[in-house]
Amino acid sequence: MPSRSARNEAAEALEQAFLIDWIAELERHTLDYDDDWDSDDDLDSSDISSGSSDSSSSSSSSSSSDDSDIDMSDEDLTAAEAYMKKMEELYSHRYLQERQRIPKSSELLHNLLNEYKVHRPEIFRSYLRISPACFDALLAVIEDDPVFHNNSNNSQMPVAHQLAIALYRFGHHGNAASGLKVALLFGVGYGTINLVTSRVIKAVCGERFRTAALQWPGDAEKEKAKDWVENVSCPAWRDGWLMVDGTLIPLFRRPGHFGNTFYDRKSNYSLNVQLVSTPDCMIIDYAIGLPGSQHDATAWEQTRIANQHEVLLREEEWVWADTAYPLRKWCQSPYKKFVGYHFQLAHTKLIAIFRPEKELPENTRYNYHVSRVRVRSEHCVGFIKCRWASLKGLRVAVDSTKGLKYAALWVTSCIHLHCFALRHEDTGTLDSNRFYREGRRYAKKVRRFERHWRHHRRQETSRTEQELDEDDDIELLEGRYKRAQLKEALFSHQQ
Repeated sequence: MPSRSARNEAAEALEQAFLIDWIAELERHTLDYDDDWDSDDDLDSSDISSGSSDSSSSSSSSSSSDDSDIDMSDEDLTAAEAYMKKMEELYSHRYLQERQRIPKSSELLHNLLNEYKVHRPEIFRSYLRISPACFDALLAVIEDDPVFHNNSNNSQMPVAHQLAIALYRFGHHGNAASGLKVALLFGVGYGTINLVTSRVIKAVCGERFRTAALQWPGDAEKEKAKDWVENVSCPAWRDGWLMVDGTLIPLFRRPGHFGNTFYDRKSNYSLNVQLVSTPDCMIIDYAIGLPGSQHDATAWEQTRIANQHEVLLREEEWVWADTAYPLRKWCQSPYKKFVGYHFQLAHTKLIAIFRPEKELPENTRYNYHVSRVRVRSEHCVGFIKCRWASLKGLRVAVDSTKGLKYAALWVTSCIHLHCFALRHEDTGTLDSNRFYREGRRYAKKVRRFERHWRHHRRQETSRTEQELDEDDDIELLEGRYKRAQLKEALFSHQQ
Protein backbone atom coordinates (compact mmCIF):
# COMPACT_ATOMS: atom_id res chain seq x y z
CA MET A 1 0.00 0.00 0.00
CA PRO A 2 1.43 3.46 -0.85
CA SER A 3 2.77 5.42 2.12
CA ARG A 4 0.92 8.52 3.29
CA SER A 5 2.38 11.77 4.57
CA ALA A 6 1.88 13.01 8.11
CA ARG A 7 -0.01 16.01 6.73
CA ASN A 8 -2.56 13.81 4.96
CA GLU A 9 -3.06 11.71 8.07
CA ALA A 10 -3.56 14.84 10.22
CA ALA A 11 -6.05 16.31 7.72
CA GLU A 12 -8.04 13.08 7.67
CA ALA A 13 -8.08 12.97 11.48
CA LEU A 14 -9.41 16.56 11.61
CA GLU A 15 -12.09 15.74 9.07
CA GLN A 16 -13.21 12.69 11.01
CA ALA A 17 -13.31 14.69 14.27
CA PHE A 18 -15.38 17.41 12.60
CA LEU A 19 -17.85 14.89 11.16
CA ILE A 20 -18.22 13.14 14.51
CA ASP A 21 -18.86 16.47 16.26
CA TRP A 22 -21.31 17.51 13.54
CA ILE A 23 -23.29 14.26 13.80
CA ALA A 24 -23.35 14.49 17.61
CA GLU A 25 -24.72 18.05 17.46
CA LEU A 26 -27.40 17.03 14.97
CA GLU A 27 -28.48 14.15 17.19
CA ARG A 28 -28.62 16.42 20.25
CA HIS A 29 -30.73 19.04 18.49
CA THR A 30 -33.00 16.31 17.12
CA LEU A 31 -33.63 15.04 20.65
CA ASP A 32 -34.33 18.59 21.89
CA TYR A 33 -36.79 19.12 19.04
CA ASP A 34 -38.61 15.88 19.88
CA ASP A 35 -38.91 16.95 23.53
CA ASP A 36 -40.40 20.32 22.50
CA TRP A 37 -42.89 18.58 20.21
CA ASP A 38 -44.05 16.30 23.02
CA SER A 39 -44.53 19.32 25.30
CA ASP A 40 -46.74 21.04 22.70
CA ASP A 41 -48.92 17.94 22.41
CA ASP A 42 -49.45 17.86 26.18
CA LEU A 43 -50.52 21.50 26.18
CA ASP A 44 -53.05 20.99 23.35
CA SER A 45 -54.75 18.05 25.08
CA SER A 46 -55.18 19.79 28.48
CA ASP A 47 -58.06 22.12 29.52
CA ILE A 48 -57.23 25.79 28.84
CA SER A 49 -58.64 28.13 31.51
CA SER A 50 -58.10 31.50 29.77
CA GLY A 51 -57.16 32.95 26.40
CA SER A 52 -54.39 35.02 27.90
CA SER A 53 -52.84 31.93 29.36
CA ASP A 54 -53.01 30.18 25.98
CA SER A 55 -51.49 33.19 24.29
CA SER A 56 -48.73 33.40 26.85
CA SER A 57 -47.98 29.68 26.58
CA SER A 58 -47.96 29.79 22.80
CA SER A 59 -45.70 32.82 22.81
CA SER A 60 -43.35 31.14 25.26
CA SER A 61 -43.21 27.95 23.18
CA SER A 62 -42.55 29.88 19.97
CA SER A 63 -39.87 31.93 21.65
CA SER A 64 -38.21 28.76 22.97
CA SER A 65 -38.27 27.15 19.51
CA ASP A 66 -36.79 30.25 17.87
CA ASP A 67 -34.05 30.47 20.49
CA SER A 68 -33.25 26.80 19.91
CA ASP A 69 -32.90 27.36 16.13
CA ILE A 70 -30.64 30.36 16.68
CA ASP A 71 -28.46 28.47 19.16
CA MET A 72 -28.15 25.48 16.80
CA SER A 73 -27.08 27.73 13.92
CA ASP A 74 -24.45 29.50 16.03
CA GLU A 75 -23.02 26.25 17.38
CA ASP A 76 -22.81 24.72 13.89
CA LEU A 77 -21.03 27.80 12.58
CA THR A 78 -18.59 27.67 15.47
CA ALA A 79 -17.73 24.02 14.77
CA ALA A 80 -17.21 24.76 11.08
CA GLU A 81 -15.06 27.77 11.84
CA ALA A 82 -12.95 25.71 14.23
CA TYR A 83 -12.46 23.06 11.56
CA MET A 84 -11.49 25.60 8.91
CA LYS A 85 -9.09 27.30 11.31
CA LYS A 86 -7.32 24.04 12.08
CA MET A 87 -7.07 23.13 8.40
CA GLU A 88 -5.70 26.58 7.61
CA GLU A 89 -3.05 26.16 10.28
CA LEU A 90 -2.20 22.70 8.96
CA TYR A 91 -1.62 23.87 5.38
CA SER A 92 -0.14 27.29 6.19
CA HIS A 93 3.33 25.76 6.67
CA ARG A 94 5.24 23.66 4.17
CA TYR A 95 6.74 21.56 6.94
CA LEU A 96 4.89 20.33 10.02
CA GLN A 97 8.05 20.34 12.08
CA GLU A 98 10.85 22.84 12.25
CA ARG A 99 13.52 22.14 9.66
CA GLN A 100 16.87 21.04 10.99
CA ARG A 101 20.04 21.36 9.00
CA ILE A 102 21.71 18.03 8.11
CA PRO A 103 25.50 18.27 7.90
CA LYS A 104 26.69 17.09 4.47
CA SER A 105 29.39 17.90 1.99
CA SER A 106 29.75 18.01 -1.80
CA GLU A 107 33.46 17.27 -1.62
CA LEU A 108 33.09 13.88 -3.32
CA LEU A 109 31.27 15.43 -6.28
CA HIS A 110 34.04 18.01 -6.62
CA ASN A 111 36.76 15.36 -6.45
CA LEU A 112 35.04 13.16 -9.03
CA LEU A 113 34.63 15.87 -11.65
CA ASN A 114 37.99 17.54 -11.08
CA GLU A 115 40.62 15.40 -9.35
CA TYR A 116 39.64 11.79 -10.10
CA LYS A 117 38.52 12.53 -13.63
CA VAL A 118 41.96 13.87 -14.56
CA HIS A 119 44.41 12.07 -12.30
CA ARG A 120 42.62 8.87 -11.19
CA PRO A 121 40.34 7.72 -14.04
CA GLU A 122 39.99 4.23 -12.51
CA ILE A 123 38.36 5.74 -9.41
CA PHE A 124 36.16 7.92 -11.61
CA ARG A 125 35.03 4.86 -13.57
CA SER A 126 34.32 2.85 -10.43
CA TYR A 127 31.90 5.55 -9.26
CA LEU A 128 30.24 6.60 -12.53
CA ARG A 129 30.76 3.33 -14.50
CA ILE A 130 32.10 5.03 -17.64
CA SER A 131 35.48 6.48 -18.60
CA PRO A 132 36.17 10.24 -18.35
CA ALA A 133 36.28 10.53 -22.15
CA CYS A 134 32.92 8.80 -22.47
CA PHE A 135 31.52 11.08 -19.75
CA ASP A 136 32.59 14.16 -21.70
CA ALA A 137 31.05 12.78 -24.89
CA LEU A 138 27.81 11.97 -23.09
CA LEU A 139 27.71 15.42 -21.50
CA ALA A 140 28.20 17.07 -24.88
CA VAL A 141 25.22 15.19 -26.31
CA ILE A 142 22.67 15.90 -23.56
CA GLU A 143 23.69 19.26 -22.07
CA ASP A 144 21.64 21.19 -24.64
CA ASP A 145 18.48 19.20 -23.94
CA PRO A 146 15.56 21.49 -22.99
CA VAL A 147 15.02 19.57 -19.76
CA PHE A 148 18.17 21.20 -18.33
CA HIS A 149 17.05 24.74 -19.23
CA ASN A 150 13.90 25.78 -17.40
CA ASN A 151 14.29 29.60 -17.71
CA SER A 152 13.51 29.95 -14.01
CA ASN A 153 14.80 32.37 -11.41
CA ASN A 154 16.11 29.34 -9.53
CA SER A 155 18.87 28.05 -11.77
CA GLN A 156 19.66 24.34 -11.94
CA MET A 157 22.91 22.85 -10.76
CA PRO A 158 25.49 22.26 -13.53
CA VAL A 159 24.51 19.54 -15.98
CA ALA A 160 27.76 17.70 -15.25
CA HIS A 161 26.77 17.42 -11.58
CA GLN A 162 23.30 16.17 -12.46
CA LEU A 163 24.72 13.59 -14.86
CA ALA A 164 27.26 12.36 -12.30
CA ILE A 165 24.57 11.83 -9.66
CA ALA A 166 22.31 9.96 -12.08
CA LEU A 167 25.14 7.74 -13.35
CA TYR A 168 26.06 6.84 -9.78
CA ARG A 169 22.47 5.79 -9.11
CA PHE A 170 22.31 3.75 -12.31
CA GLY A 171 25.57 2.00 -11.47
CA HIS A 172 24.89 0.92 -7.88
CA HIS A 173 22.26 -1.12 -6.08
CA GLY A 174 21.32 -2.08 -2.55
CA ASN A 175 20.71 0.07 0.50
CA ALA A 176 23.75 2.25 -0.19
CA ALA A 177 22.14 3.36 -3.47
CA SER A 178 18.93 4.63 -1.86
CA GLY A 179 17.97 8.23 -2.46
CA LEU A 180 18.77 9.25 1.11
CA LYS A 181 22.26 7.73 1.08
CA VAL A 182 23.07 9.23 -2.32
CA ALA A 183 21.87 12.66 -1.15
CA LEU A 184 24.19 12.52 1.86
CA LEU A 185 27.04 11.22 -0.29
CA PHE A 186 26.91 14.08 -2.80
CA GLY A 187 25.79 16.81 -0.40
CA VAL A 188 22.44 17.67 -1.98
CA GLY A 189 18.81 17.41 -0.93
CA TYR A 190 16.84 14.19 -1.05
CA GLY A 191 14.28 15.67 -3.42
CA THR A 192 17.07 17.00 -5.61
CA ILE A 193 18.36 13.45 -6.15
CA ASN A 194 15.06 12.29 -7.62
CA LEU A 195 14.68 15.48 -9.64
CA VAL A 196 18.08 15.34 -11.37
CA THR A 197 17.69 11.60 -12.01
CA SER A 198 14.35 12.22 -13.73
CA ARG A 199 15.93 14.92 -15.89
CA VAL A 200 18.76 12.68 -17.03
CA ILE A 201 16.32 9.84 -17.73
CA LYS A 202 14.19 12.17 -19.85
CA ALA A 203 17.24 13.34 -21.81
CA VAL A 204 18.67 9.84 -22.30
CA CYS A 205 15.32 8.36 -23.37
CA GLY A 206 14.68 11.16 -25.84
CA GLU A 207 14.57 10.46 -29.55
CA ARG A 208 17.76 12.41 -30.20
CA PHE A 209 19.88 10.39 -27.82
CA ARG A 210 18.22 7.09 -28.67
CA THR A 211 19.07 7.40 -32.34
CA ALA A 212 22.66 8.26 -31.43
CA ALA A 213 23.12 5.30 -29.08
CA LEU A 214 20.85 2.58 -30.46
CA GLN A 215 21.45 1.93 -34.14
CA TRP A 216 20.79 -0.93 -36.52
CA PRO A 217 24.15 -2.46 -37.53
CA GLY A 218 25.62 -1.37 -40.83
CA ASP A 219 27.09 -3.71 -43.42
CA ALA A 220 30.56 -3.61 -41.84
CA GLU A 221 29.24 -4.35 -38.35
CA LYS A 222 27.01 -7.10 -39.70
CA GLU A 223 29.93 -8.76 -41.50
CA LYS A 224 32.01 -8.56 -38.33
CA ALA A 225 29.24 -10.32 -36.38
CA LYS A 226 28.88 -12.98 -39.07
CA ASP A 227 32.64 -13.60 -39.08
CA TRP A 228 32.57 -14.17 -35.33
CA VAL A 229 29.73 -16.68 -35.64
CA GLU A 230 31.54 -18.51 -38.42
CA ASN A 231 34.75 -18.71 -36.38
CA VAL A 232 33.04 -20.39 -33.42
CA SER A 233 30.77 -22.67 -35.50
CA CYS A 234 30.81 -23.21 -39.28
CA PRO A 235 30.33 -21.18 -42.49
CA ALA A 236 26.70 -22.32 -42.84
CA TRP A 237 25.86 -20.64 -39.55
CA ARG A 238 27.26 -17.19 -40.31
CA ASP A 239 23.83 -15.79 -41.18
CA GLY A 240 22.69 -16.31 -37.59
CA TRP A 241 24.38 -13.13 -36.40
CA LEU A 242 21.78 -12.04 -33.82
CA MET A 243 20.83 -13.56 -30.48
CA VAL A 244 18.08 -12.89 -27.97
CA ASP A 245 17.84 -13.56 -24.27
CA GLY A 246 15.47 -12.55 -21.52
CA THR A 247 16.37 -11.40 -18.06
CA LEU A 248 14.49 -10.43 -14.92
CA ILE A 249 15.01 -7.06 -13.23
CA PRO A 250 14.23 -7.62 -9.51
CA LEU A 251 12.26 -4.92 -7.72
CA PHE A 252 13.27 -3.98 -4.18
CA ARG A 253 9.74 -4.57 -2.85
CA ARG A 254 6.36 -5.86 -3.88
CA PRO A 255 4.60 -3.46 -6.25
CA GLY A 256 1.38 -1.89 -5.07
CA HIS A 257 0.11 -1.91 -8.66
CA PHE A 258 -1.15 -5.48 -9.36
CA GLY A 259 1.71 -6.84 -7.27
CA ASN A 260 1.00 -10.55 -7.72
CA THR A 261 1.50 -10.35 -11.48
CA PHE A 262 5.14 -9.34 -10.94
CA TYR A 263 5.95 -12.49 -8.93
CA ASP A 264 8.34 -14.54 -11.05
CA ARG A 265 9.55 -18.14 -11.09
CA LYS A 266 12.57 -17.18 -8.96
CA SER A 267 10.30 -16.05 -6.11
CA ASN A 268 11.03 -12.36 -6.70
CA TYR A 269 8.98 -9.40 -7.85
CA SER A 270 10.49 -8.31 -11.13
CA LEU A 271 10.18 -6.93 -14.66
CA ASN A 272 10.75 -9.03 -17.76
CA VAL A 273 13.27 -7.52 -20.19
CA GLN A 274 14.15 -8.91 -23.63
CA LEU A 275 17.52 -8.00 -25.17
CA VAL A 276 18.48 -8.63 -28.79
CA SER A 277 22.22 -8.22 -29.28
CA THR A 278 25.14 -8.88 -31.59
CA PRO A 279 28.22 -10.95 -30.62
CA ASP A 280 30.03 -7.81 -29.43
CA CYS A 281 27.28 -7.30 -26.78
CA MET A 282 25.79 -4.33 -28.61
CA ILE A 283 22.04 -4.19 -27.95
CA ILE A 284 19.99 -3.36 -31.06
CA ASP A 285 16.45 -4.14 -29.88
CA TYR A 286 14.65 -4.63 -26.57
CA ALA A 287 11.26 -5.02 -24.92
CA ILE A 288 10.51 -3.65 -21.44
CA GLY A 289 7.42 -3.28 -19.28
CA LEU A 290 5.89 -6.73 -18.88
CA PRO A 291 5.82 -8.20 -15.34
CA GLY A 292 8.23 -10.94 -14.33
CA SER A 293 5.53 -13.60 -14.38
CA GLN A 294 5.30 -13.35 -18.18
CA HIS A 295 7.01 -16.03 -20.25
CA ASP A 296 9.96 -15.06 -22.42
CA ALA A 297 8.06 -16.18 -25.51
CA THR A 298 5.30 -13.69 -24.68
CA ALA A 299 7.68 -10.82 -23.95
CA TRP A 300 9.66 -11.62 -27.11
CA GLU A 301 6.59 -10.78 -29.19
CA GLN A 302 6.86 -7.16 -28.04
CA THR A 303 10.21 -6.63 -29.79
CA ARG A 304 10.47 -5.00 -33.18
CA ILE A 305 12.41 -7.90 -34.69
CA ALA A 306 9.71 -10.39 -33.74
CA ASN A 307 7.07 -8.25 -35.44
CA GLN A 308 9.05 -7.02 -38.44
CA HIS A 309 11.53 -9.81 -39.11
CA GLU A 310 10.52 -9.89 -42.78
CA VAL A 311 11.77 -6.31 -43.12
CA LEU A 312 14.78 -6.34 -40.79
CA LEU A 313 16.21 -9.77 -41.66
CA ARG A 314 17.09 -11.19 -45.01
CA GLU A 315 15.55 -14.43 -46.19
CA GLU A 316 18.54 -16.53 -45.09
CA GLU A 317 19.17 -14.76 -41.74
CA TRP A 318 17.89 -15.79 -38.33
CA VAL A 319 18.13 -15.08 -34.59
CA TRP A 320 19.56 -17.52 -32.03
CA ALA A 321 17.42 -18.15 -28.95
CA ASP A 322 17.08 -20.65 -26.12
CA THR A 323 14.41 -23.31 -25.70
CA ALA A 324 11.95 -20.84 -24.14
CA TYR A 325 11.37 -19.22 -27.53
CA PRO A 326 9.23 -20.60 -30.36
CA LEU A 327 11.15 -22.45 -33.05
CA ARG A 328 10.80 -20.68 -36.38
CA LYS A 329 12.72 -20.49 -39.61
CA TRP A 330 14.00 -17.05 -38.58
CA CYS A 331 14.33 -17.93 -34.85
CA GLN A 332 16.42 -21.00 -34.09
CA SER A 333 16.54 -22.68 -30.68
CA PRO A 334 18.25 -25.85 -29.37
CA TYR A 335 16.61 -29.24 -29.06
CA LYS A 336 14.47 -29.69 -25.98
CA LYS A 337 14.64 -32.66 -23.68
CA PHE A 338 10.96 -33.52 -24.17
CA VAL A 339 9.16 -32.46 -27.32
CA GLY A 340 6.06 -34.66 -27.16
CA TYR A 341 4.76 -38.13 -26.35
CA HIS A 342 2.27 -40.73 -27.41
CA PHE A 343 0.60 -43.60 -25.59
CA GLN A 344 1.29 -47.25 -26.31
CA LEU A 345 -0.79 -50.16 -25.10
CA ALA A 346 1.33 -52.72 -23.22
CA HIS A 347 -0.11 -55.49 -21.05
CA THR A 348 -3.50 -53.76 -20.92
CA LYS A 349 -1.83 -50.56 -19.66
CA LEU A 350 -1.21 -47.27 -21.38
CA ILE A 351 2.47 -46.34 -21.27
CA ALA A 352 3.69 -42.85 -22.21
CA ILE A 353 6.51 -42.99 -24.74
CA PHE A 354 8.59 -39.81 -24.80
CA ARG A 355 10.83 -38.55 -27.57
CA PRO A 356 13.95 -37.24 -25.80
CA GLU A 357 15.43 -35.31 -28.75
CA LYS A 358 17.93 -33.50 -26.57
CA GLU A 359 19.46 -36.74 -25.32
CA LEU A 360 20.23 -38.11 -28.77
CA PRO A 361 24.02 -37.92 -29.28
CA GLU A 362 23.85 -35.90 -32.49
CA ASN A 363 21.39 -33.44 -30.96
CA THR A 364 23.47 -33.06 -27.81
CA ARG A 365 26.43 -32.23 -30.02
CA TYR A 366 24.33 -29.74 -31.97
CA ASN A 367 23.11 -28.06 -28.77
CA TYR A 368 26.69 -27.70 -27.56
CA HIS A 369 27.70 -25.70 -30.62
CA VAL A 370 24.53 -23.61 -30.43
CA SER A 371 25.37 -22.73 -26.84
CA ARG A 372 28.85 -21.62 -27.93
CA VAL A 373 27.24 -19.06 -30.21
CA ARG A 374 24.35 -17.79 -28.14
CA VAL A 375 26.32 -17.65 -24.88
CA ARG A 376 27.22 -14.11 -25.93
CA SER A 377 23.61 -13.09 -25.27
CA GLU A 378 24.05 -14.19 -21.65
CA HIS A 379 27.35 -12.31 -21.53
CA CYS A 380 25.50 -9.23 -22.77
CA VAL A 381 22.97 -9.51 -19.94
CA GLY A 382 25.75 -9.90 -17.39
CA PHE A 383 27.69 -7.04 -18.98
CA ILE A 384 24.91 -4.49 -18.70
CA LYS A 385 23.93 -5.59 -15.19
CA CYS A 386 27.50 -5.30 -13.92
CA ARG A 387 28.00 -1.89 -15.48
CA TRP A 388 24.61 -0.55 -14.38
CA ALA A 389 24.19 -2.54 -11.18
CA SER A 390 20.86 -0.91 -10.32
CA LEU A 391 19.36 -3.52 -12.68
CA LYS A 392 20.27 -6.19 -10.11
CA GLY A 393 17.75 -4.67 -7.70
CA LEU A 394 15.72 -1.73 -8.96
CA ARG A 395 14.84 0.74 -6.20
CA VAL A 396 11.72 2.13 -7.88
CA ALA A 397 8.28 1.91 -6.26
CA VAL A 398 5.87 0.41 -8.80
CA ASP A 399 2.69 1.47 -7.00
CA SER A 400 0.86 2.92 -10.00
CA THR A 401 0.96 3.11 -13.76
CA LYS A 402 3.22 6.13 -13.40
CA GLY A 403 5.63 4.15 -11.23
CA LEU A 404 5.70 1.30 -13.75
CA LYS A 405 6.46 3.73 -16.56
CA TYR A 406 9.27 5.30 -14.52
CA ALA A 407 10.79 1.86 -13.85
CA ALA A 408 10.64 1.02 -17.56
CA LEU A 409 12.30 4.34 -18.43
CA TRP A 410 15.02 3.64 -15.85
CA VAL A 411 15.83 0.32 -17.53
CA THR A 412 15.63 1.95 -20.96
CA SER A 413 18.14 4.58 -19.84
CA CYS A 414 20.59 1.90 -18.75
CA ILE A 415 20.28 0.15 -22.13
CA HIS A 416 20.87 3.37 -24.06
CA LEU A 417 23.84 4.29 -21.87
CA HIS A 418 25.29 0.80 -22.28
CA CYS A 419 25.22 1.14 -26.07
CA PHE A 420 26.61 4.67 -25.91
CA ALA A 421 29.50 3.55 -23.70
CA LEU A 422 30.38 0.68 -26.05
CA ARG A 423 30.62 3.15 -28.93
CA HIS A 424 32.68 5.77 -27.09
CA GLU A 425 34.93 3.80 -24.75
CA ASP A 426 38.27 2.65 -26.08
CA THR A 427 38.88 -0.39 -23.88
CA GLY A 428 40.23 -2.75 -26.55
CA THR A 429 38.63 -6.19 -26.70
CA LEU A 430 35.67 -7.23 -24.61
CA ASP A 431 37.87 -9.47 -22.47
CA SER A 432 39.85 -6.42 -21.36
CA ASN A 433 36.69 -4.68 -20.11
CA ARG A 434 36.29 -5.11 -16.36
CA PHE A 435 32.51 -4.90 -16.51
CA TYR A 436 32.42 -7.55 -19.22
CA ARG A 437 34.56 -9.92 -17.14
CA GLU A 438 32.30 -9.34 -14.15
CA GLY A 439 29.33 -9.95 -16.42
CA ARG A 440 30.67 -13.32 -17.52
CA ARG A 441 31.06 -14.40 -13.91
CA TYR A 442 27.57 -13.12 -13.18
CA ALA A 443 26.17 -15.03 -16.18
CA LYS A 444 27.87 -18.23 -15.02
CA LYS A 445 26.31 -17.80 -11.59
CA VAL A 446 22.89 -17.29 -13.16
CA ARG A 447 23.31 -20.41 -15.32
CA ARG A 448 24.08 -22.51 -12.25
CA PHE A 449 20.93 -21.21 -10.61
CA GLU A 450 18.92 -21.94 -13.76
CA ARG A 451 20.19 -25.52 -13.91
CA HIS A 452 19.24 -26.08 -10.28
CA TRP A 453 15.83 -24.52 -10.85
CA ARG A 454 15.12 -26.62 -13.94
CA HIS A 455 16.16 -29.81 -12.15
CA HIS A 456 13.85 -28.97 -9.26
CA ARG A 457 11.06 -28.07 -11.68
CA ARG A 458 11.37 -31.36 -13.57
CA GLN A 459 11.03 -33.26 -10.32
CA GLU A 460 7.83 -31.43 -9.42
CA THR A 461 6.24 -31.17 -12.85
CA SER A 462 4.43 -34.13 -14.29
CA ARG A 463 5.46 -35.26 -17.72
CA THR A 464 2.04 -34.59 -19.13
CA GLU A 465 2.67 -30.86 -18.62
CA GLN A 466 5.70 -31.08 -20.91
CA GLU A 467 3.63 -32.04 -23.94
CA LEU A 468 3.79 -29.71 -26.92
CA ASP A 469 0.76 -29.99 -29.15
CA GLU A 470 2.26 -28.16 -32.11
CA ASP A 471 2.52 -30.81 -34.81
CA ASP A 472 0.21 -28.89 -37.14
CA ASP A 473 2.08 -25.58 -36.79
CA ILE A 474 3.48 -24.76 -40.22
CA GLU A 475 5.98 -22.23 -38.87
CA LEU A 476 7.21 -24.79 -36.35
CA LEU A 477 7.71 -27.36 -39.10
CA GLU A 478 9.66 -24.82 -41.12
CA GLY A 479 11.80 -24.07 -38.08
CA ARG A 480 12.51 -27.75 -37.51
CA TYR A 481 13.48 -28.19 -41.16
CA LYS A 482 15.82 -25.21 -40.92
CA ARG A 483 17.39 -26.61 -37.75
CA ALA A 484 17.94 -29.98 -39.42
CA GLN A 485 19.71 -28.25 -42.29
CA LEU A 486 21.94 -26.33 -39.90
CA LYS A 487 22.82 -29.49 -38.01
CA GLU A 488 23.72 -31.31 -41.21
CA ALA A 489 25.86 -28.39 -42.39
CA LEU A 490 27.69 -28.27 -39.06
CA PHE A 491 28.52 -31.96 -39.07
CA SER A 492 29.63 -31.84 -42.70
CA HIS A 493 31.98 -28.96 -41.89
CA GLN A 494 33.51 -30.81 -38.94
CA GLN A 495 34.20 -34.03 -40.87
